[in-house]
Amino acid sequence: MKLFWKLFITLGIAITVAMVAAVTMGWNIGQRTIQQSLDFNFENREAIINRASQVLNSGGRDELARWLRQNQTPVPGRLMFIVDDSGEDILGRELPREVRWILSPQIRRFNDRRFEDYGAGRNRFSPQFTEVLVAPDGDAFRLLFPPTGITLLNILALPATQLSVVTLAIIMAAGTALLLAKSFSSPIVRLQRATRALAAGMLDTRVGGPVGRRKDEVGTLARDFDTMAEQIQALITDKEMLLRDVSHELRSPLARIRVALALAQRKAGDPAQQDLERIDQETERLDQLVGQILTLARLRSSSLENHVDVDLNELVSEVVADARFEQPEVTITLEPGAVPPIQGNGSELASAIENVIRNALRHSGSGARVEIDLKSTPTEIVITIADNGPGVPEEDLNRLFEPFYRVDPSRDHQQSGYGLGLAIASRIVERHGGQLEAQNRPGGGLAMKFRLPARRNH
Repeated sequence: MKLFWKLFITLGIAITVAMVAAVTMGWNIGQRTIQQSLDFNFENREAIINRASQVLNSGGRDELARWLRQNQTPVPGRLMFIVDDSGEDILGRELPREVRWILSPQIRRFNDRRFEDYGAGRNRFSPQFTEVLVAPDGDAFRLLFPPTGITLLNILALPATQLSVVTLAIIMAAGTALLLAKSFSSPIVRLQRATRALAAGMLDTRVGGPVGRRKDEVGTLARDFDTMAEQIQALITDKEMLLRDVSHELRSPLARIRVALALAQRKAGDPAQQDLERIDQETERLDQLVGQILTLARLRSSSLENHVDVDLNELVSEVVADARFEQPEVTITLEPGAVPPIQGNGSELASAIENVIRNALRHSGSGARVEIDLKSTPTEIVITIADNGPGVPEEDLNRLFEPFYRVDPSRDHQQSGYGLGLAIASRIVERHGGQLEAQNRPGGGLAMKFRLPARRNH
């Protein structure tokens, strides 16, 4: 399972549990509060009325006001007002709108029984009126117990609200988990892509950006990666520059050796000609090696130029025709495909295909047979070049494209080549946005696959 989904699921479950637990606690508190308010009709009301009557009888209006100031909320969810004959609270507080409406002149004209029934009606949340309390001086008072109004706890206790809150809690938990998981996994994914790109040979790859500016451990890792990439690029660049410079320096003495060799061949007698020819052959091989080194260095240090439409069927056919002309004894079969043209450098692609074909012929020995076919998909074009040679050990397949790397000498029958042809071919394919792959064939032999991106029509 990917790290993103691990983080998302873990954080999502943790946040959801925490939020649902908090909401559940809120429901319980709200339900207890409302239940206490409902139970007030049956348990506490008479006790409060009796207590108010005692205070009124012992201390009059002033003592009743002091007692009320200390007991403005006798139970959770209920307020207590005491109004005089004028309909005003003895503490001077503003009465709730419902209470004011009930105390209006029209309602007051009802008889006491109607008035009493209205206040203690079936709606448990309506203001609760009591009978008249009369002070020793003859003043009359009434107690009112209106609800505290709609609160968050009241709302949470409603069944419909519970479902909505749970749904909202899950959505918020999922959103929070998504943001956290993305913030954790995104820089790791960026580091992963950068690592793969660097391993593929793109030495200028850097993580940088927001990830590199982070102050946490991930940011430190990104900066360490960029430092490592810079050092690797510097080392490889220095190596390639040294190889290129040495190759350039070798060209001049090689040219002088060949001139001196030509003069020696004119002056020497017949017995020395065979030795001089051998020297000429080795000099030619050394010159070719220097040329391939310079070609590889140029491909690594320069960008692709001379983009044109390249007909791959025509290009491969020309390379195959040249190979058949040079080695008429071998069997080369070509199956063209309906592949679209691509943008690229035709001479470079021809060189890459030629290197792979020559490599296949060289390692197939006598009775060499090479099969070539072209196929196309909406996203890529695949050119497969397969031989009937001994194949390559599986552990060596990924190293075939390294410069100067050679597998078991038993595969190299002619002991020719320098281990640069496939490296050059691979670099050319990479410059065209593709990849060169090697795999052993089930029936024996090696198959090389050119995977080139198909051009998109806009």
